[in-house]
Amino acid sequence: MLTNKSSEFFGNKPKTEAIDINSYLKRIRAQKEKPSISYLKKLHRAHLINVPFENLDIHYKNKIILDYRKIYKKIVSRRRGGFCYELNGLFYHLLYHLGFNSYLISARVKQEEGFSKDYDHMAVLVLLENERWLVDVGFGDSFIYPKKIEINKVQMDYVDYWRVVADPDENLILQQSDDYSSFRSKYFFTLEKKQPIQFMDRCEFHQTSIESHFTKQKLITRLTAKGRIMLTERKLKISELGNTTEQEITNEDEFLSKLRQHFGIGFRQLMRNP
Repeated sequence: MLTNKSSEFFGNKPKTEAIDINSYLKRIRAQKEKPSISYLKKLHRAHLINVPFENLDIHYKNKIILDYRKIYKKIVSRRRGGFCYELNGLFYHLLYHLGFNSYLISARVKQEEGFSKDYDHMAVLVLLENERWLVDVGFGDSFIYPKKIEINKVQMDYVDYWRVVADPDENLILQQSDDYSSFRSKYFFTLEKKQPIQFMDRCEFHQTSIESHFTKQKLITRLTAKGRIMLTERKLKISELGNTTEQEITNEDEFLSKLRQHFGIGFRQLMRNP
C-alpha cells in the first residue's frame, strides 16, 4: 500500500532533497557538466562500471520498496547495486537534477514466447538536442552507451550492434546483434511517460514469485574497463578483451568471499538498513 510519506517520490518532479547530487556523482566517479549528448554517454558508462546490477536483496529477504530515499541510501551510501526499478529509477533522478529533459518508460522483456507483461522493465527516455535517447543502466549485460531512437538505424556499441525497429502498431523493439546480420529482440517499449507507482506490482512480483527469474538464484554483475564480471551462487565469470574465465562457486562462504573481492560488498552491506 502506498503511504502519504512514500508518495512524495511518485510525482512528476523528483524531490531535490531526496538525493545528494554531488555524492551520487562521486559514487559513479563522474563530474558535473552541462547537459549534452557526450555528457549523457559519460554518465551512462560510469554508472555501469561503478554500480552493479544485482538481485541480492531478494535472496537475503530485504524487501525492495520504490522509495528513492531508501534506494539512494542503498546504492550511494552503502555502495550496493540493484535491479532496474532501483537503478534506472535513481538514475532518472540524477539526470533530472542535472538538467536533462527525461522521463521513465516501461518495457516488456523478450521471452521464449513473445514478451513479458507491461512494467516488467523500467528504462529512461532523454530528450536532447531534438533527439530521443534510450537510457538503461538497469538491464545487466546490455548497451554501454545510450541509444538514439532512430528506426532501423544500426548503432555500434563496443563489439555489439544495436537498432530500434517498429512493429505494425508503431511500438518499438530494441534489438542486438553480434555480427550485424542476425538481430535478437531484447525488449519491446513505447515512448509513453510512466510514473514509478505504475511499476510497483511488477517490482513485487519479481521479489516474491517463483515464476520470476530473479528469485531463482543470486546474481551480481557490472561492466569493467576491459569487459564484464558476473557472480552467481554457482560460478564467477570474468570476461576481459574477448577472453573469458570461469570459476565454480561451491558454497555460501565462497560466494561472500568473491562478492567482497570483486564487488567490494561485505556481509553487513547485505543486511537491511533501518
